[in-house]
This record gives sequence, structure tokens and C-alpha cells, in this order.
Amino acid sequence: MGTTDSDVTGVSGVRVLERLYGAAPPPFALLRRHRADGHGPGPVEVLFGEMETVRSLDEAGPARTARGPGALVLLPFRQVAEHGLRCHDDGTPLRVLRVSEHHVLPEGALTGRGCVPVRWQEAGFTTDDAHYEGLVREFAASEAARGGLNVLLRRDYGARLPGFRPSVAVELFRRLLAAEAEAYWTFLVHTGGRRPTTLVGATPQGHVSVKDHRVVMNPLCGTYRYPPHGPRTGELLAFLADRKESEELATTTDAELAVLCALAGPGIRVEGPFLRRMAHLLHTQCRISGPAVTSARETLSRAMFASTAVGSPYAEACRAIHRHETTGRGYYGGLLALLGRDDRGNEELDSAAVLRTLDIDHLGRARLSVGATIGSRSSPESETAETRAKARALLTALTAPPPEASSPRRHGPDDTAPGAAGPDGDDRVRESLARRHASFSSFWTSGGSAPPARAGRVLVLDTGGEDLSTLVHMVTSVHGPAEVLRYEDPEAGSTLSRHRGPVLLASGPGRPDDPDSPRMAVLRQMSGALLRGRPPGRAPVAGVGLGFQLLALAVLPDARVTARTGTGLARDVEVFGRLVTAAFRNTYAITSGPAAAAPARHDLPVLCPGPDRRELIAMHGAAVRGVQFRPESVMTSQGAEVLRSLLS
Repeated sequence: MGTTDSDVTGVSGVRVLERLYGAAPPPFALLRRHRADGHGPGPVEVLFGEMETVRSLDEAGPARTARGPGALVLLPFRQVAEHGLRCHDDGTPLRVLRVSEHHVLPEGALTGRGCVPVRWQEAGFTTDDAHYEGLVREFAASEAARGGLNVLLRRDYGARLPGFRPSVAVELFRRLLAAEAEAYWTFLVHTGGRRPTTLVGATPQGHVSVKDHRVVMNPLCGTYRYPPHGPRTGELLAFLADRKESEELATTTDAELAVLCALAGPGIRVEGPFLRRMAHLLHTQCRISGPAVTSARETLSRAMFASTAVGSPYAEACRAIHRHETTGRGYYGGLLALLGRDDRGNEELDSAAVLRTLDIDHLGRARLSVGATIGSRSSPESETAETRAKARALLTALTAPPPEASSPRRHGPDDTAPGAAGPDGDDRVRESLARRHASFSSFWTSGGSAPPARAGRVLVLDTGGEDLSTLVHMVTSVHGPAEVLRYEDPEAGSTLSRHRGPVLLASGPGRPDDPDSPRMAVLRQMSGALLRGRPPGRAPVAGVGLGFQLLALAVLPDARVTARTGTGLARDVEVFGRLVTAAFRNTYAITSGPAAAAPARHDLPVLCPGPDRRELIAMHGAAVRGVQFRPESVMTSQGAEVLRSLLS
């Protein structure tokens, strides 16, 4: 199927718009997408076509057009079940708009039209602030949160729009164009049919895109709420220096890196953080990219969904959402994805997370879902205020008359407009962002490194419960080829004993000495047998996180497991004379008597204690090595060097 592609002006533009204002328009979408180069928003695009309901993303198929947009996919959150993850199945359909017409509107085509009246009734949150505060308090105190789990939990704002028709949605869209100029996507999607659904929103979150054979993701986390007096440079600087906010962005970036490492080849790079300014809020985000190695549709399928809308670790966050949210999310937290081809016939993909979006049914009942990312250090009052601010940002834009195209939104002398003499144009803000960037792992900010020419294969033992894509990518870059072996594999023990090259025990959740965990029992037995049966002279056995703990229990006579103390994920530690900012994600730690630099016996590794001289940070010997932290994290400043020393 081909696509009619046109830039519309004058009479033709009026005719296109009139089709949107009819009583029963065909399925259509209005999009204003941020330019791929990041230099401001693009033009408003109009898509017409046939709307289909499909069972899986496989049925969406590749774009059938020779060039331009071919399909707009509406992915509900329940599609996480395709990856075996838990969710409330609310039956929200997976829809595809097969694009038959693509038009680009001239600037001002929508803002120049007269206003359509918009009426709201029965508007308000479906649960009160006290209920959400209790939810935050309960989760923040949980063992999962103390172990480093961050999760976005939602609350809903409901309203009724009497006499709703698609032209009202067009009016809402044009108001958002004026109010949210920096949104990644501003959009309206009308499904048509007898019982249509209409989505209208302005999302700050771009997810995954493919252009010029490069895949790009945009992890976003961290929210600065503008106070009533407007944004101020000092407050923005305090926000950028807030450890909780910076760690949340780094954690989200780590989660998206795990996805990207499965979609891209060598040369993955982390850029940022940058500021994403909205009308009432400001967010921090990064840009991560690498050479695409899969088709656009497969990239989209394997990248569901944005960690920003879920949390991390991803699978554990999905379980937490299923446990704490009592109903399905509909399209909230899902994706809108545009598949097509460029002028040379190459596949293109652009997608955005469905956030800050009104979901309106055929009776005019509207739902706006908003949420906050909650972790162990979350304040119930602050996170609840964040949900109110996110709802207010969209609702203010939708209920206030838009300025005319000839009257752009004015900014005060301390505004946040990029390039203006406001907070994010201040030298101190740029310096703060530069310091944040410099704190990231140089491995990721420089695009990785080439592996040695004749390095031995590394066998990575998957201890269960975590995505190892990022770790494997770093292993491959700093040492050589890596093969993942799952601990449940019936041949795992014999495979480990035969392997002559380095063995790396990966991290995972859980307490290594848990007597009631069959998984831990297998891992302890496997670790002990591997060390006892390994002939002298073979490459070392190393471990990170949980893998380090298992090895320490196997070789250190006085090793003990304790709950990890301290707050935060990133800590400055000294690792055998090397000062490292390291990411600690495990709930538990290993202690070992009054630790000393020299081992008590010649066959034991040298130990590296933490500042309290009891918690073990690392150990290093000819046969066994490891670190408690995660070298692959973007938060670990010299992670590649640490990992190289473990495997060499």
C-alpha cells in the first residue's frame, strides 16, 4: 500500500483541516514531533488511513510505503505480557493506523482557526492525596525499594466532556501546541469507528528511534516542579545537585542501556544529561545510541516499554506495578510508534511514551494518568505533589485559551527557555550539567573500546533475575567474546568445570546465604564446586555483585552476609589504590572480621575493605577475584578498567 505524501497550503490545507472537524471523521492522527537533531519541534503532520486491531506487534508488520510514514502503532501497556511480564489485562486493543495519506501543515494552520468550546464536568482525582501518600510510604519502606528498586506508580484524574466530538480533541491539540512547545511529541490520535477512542497529549519522553541505521533511546527521569513564582537559577542548581534525582536518571539510563545493548552493535554512546523543559515542569534526560542491528519493527518489539514509565530493574518493577496498581493502565505507559521509510527507502522508526495524555472514550469520559518514580528515599508528600503538578501542567494547557500564532509565549528574565537568559542558559547550569556528564563512566561517554585481538572467551554465569546485556557488552569490549550460561542449565556444572578461560559470576537479586532459597542453594554449590575443581594455572574466576558475594562465602572462612548500610547507590570507594565512584545495587553486603590488606593464608585473595574496615568492597587473587559493585553501570566511573582487571 502506498502513501500520498504532501505539503499542504492555502485551499488544500483548509480541505484537509475540514475533514478533521466533521461529525464523523475517518481515523486520523495529528503529530508534532521533536526534530531528530534536537533543534526544536518539527511541523504538524496529518495522517489518514485505516485503523486495524491486531493481536501482536508481529501483525503490525513493516512499513509498506516506499517513503514516508507507513504505520502508526498504538501499543497499550498490557503488551508487556508479550515478554512474559505481569500486568493487569484490561483488554485495551493494540491498534495500527495504516497510513494512506500524509500531509504537512503550514505553520499557523491550526492556531489561526476559531476556538471550539470545551466543557469539563466531574473533574478530579479518583483517589485523594492521602491514599497516594500511603502508597508511596508503603513502597519506600519495602525491602524491594531498599534493594534499589525504583517504580513509577500511577494515579488517575477523571473528567467528563459533555457533547464530546473529534473537533473538541483538535481544539485540545492546538492548545497543547501553544502551551508545550518543548514536548517530544504533541499528538492527537482518533481511532474512528462506532466506539472510537481519542488520545491527546504532550509527552516529554521520546523512547526508541531508528534513523540512518542508528538506534537512539532517550532515558528521562528527574523532575523539577516550577514554584508559583516561576523557575529560578538557584533552585534549578539545587535540583541538578540533588543526589536522589541524579541517581534516578542514572538508574533509568542503566535500564535503557540494557535494552540498547541487545539492539545495537559496538560503539554505544551516552550523551547528556540535557534539560527537557515543559510548561510547568523540567526534566533531565540522556541520549544513548548505537549502530542498529535489527529491523525497525523488531527494535520496537524488543524495546517495549520506556523505563521512565515503569521503573528499574524492569521485570521487578512490572511485578510491583501489578501488585500496587489495582487496574490496567490502558495506553498509559505504552507507546505511540511511527514506522516508515526515508527518501532512500531505509527503514525509520520514531516512538514516544504515552505520558501526560488524555484518553477519551466515545461517551466523552476522559482519564489522565500521572505518576511519580518511587524509591527508598522518596518523600510521600513530595511525590504526591509531583503527580498534582504533572496533572496540572496538562489540564492548565487544556482549559486555558491558546495564544494566537502571532503572539508567542513570553518568558520572564529568569525563564528556562533554551538559549534565553534564564536558568538553563546560565553558565552555572551548563557547568552543573557538564559535571554530571563527567561523573558518568568514560567507557559509555566515549563509545566503548575495541577488544584485544586474541582474547579468550569469557563464560558469564547468569545467576538469575537480571538482564545481563550491559555487562556482556562491556565484557566483549574490554576483553573479548562472551557466552552466557544460565545457572538452571542441566549442563552448567560440567560446562563451568571444562572452561579454561575466565569465568564471571554475574549479579542478581537475593541474599546469598538464604537457607530457604533453592536458587541460592544451587548457586552456592556451583560456586564452591567451581573453585574446588579448578586446576592451577587456569584463568581466574571473578564475580560482581551477587557473584562476588557467592565467591567470598566460598573462599573466606569468616565471611558473613549483612544488610547493606548507608543511603544511595553511588559511593566513592578505594579499590586497591584506585579511587572509584561505584554503583552499589545489592540489598546485602559481605563483611569479614577486621579486614587487612594482606590475606591470612597464602591461598586467599587480597581483600579490599570499605571505609568502615569491615564491609568488603573487592578481593583479588590469582584464582578468584571480584567486586561488590556494578562495573557496567553508567554510575561507575572506572568500570571498564575494573572489569578488565578482574578478567585479565
